[in-house]
Amino acid sequence: MVLEQKKILAYKFLNRFNDLQRVIKDGDVYYVDKDGKPLFFHYQNIKNGTIWVNYDRIWSFFEEFFLMEYKEIQGILKDWLEETYNLRGFTPGSNNQLVWEKLEETYNLRGFTPDAINLGYVLSRWKRPIK
Repeated sequence: MVLEQKKILAYKFLNRFNDLQRVIKDGDVYYVDKDGKPLFFHYQNIKNGTIWVNYDRIWSFFEEFFLMEYKEIQGILKDWLEETYNLRGFTPGSNNQLVWEKLEETYNLRGFTPDAINLGYVLSRWKRPIK
C-alpha cells in the first residue's frame, strides 16, 4: 500500500475523532472524547512543541494495521491535527515515548527497552476521564 492510499484510509479512521472537546487542566490542554478520555494533549504555554497522542487508541492503529514507521505516523497525524484542530507548530509524539522518556530520566533506565517493564500503570492516565 502506497503512502497516499494509507493517508486516505488513515483519515477515514481519524475522522471519528473530529469532535473532541478541548479541556484545560493543570497547565495541559487535552482533547477528550464524549467520555472525557484524552486522545491527545500539549502543554498550555508552549506554542511549538510536542503534542502527545494516545498510543492505545490512535498511534498503535497505524503501527499495527498499516505497519507504518514512526515518521510516517507523525506526518499523517501532523497534517490531520493542523487541518482538524488548527494545531500548527506541533510535532506529534506517542504517549509511549513520553512515558519512556520520563522513566529514563527519573529512574535512569537508559539501556532498557520499554517492553522490559510494565508501563500499564503509568499509561492508565490515558484511560481516566479528564474533568
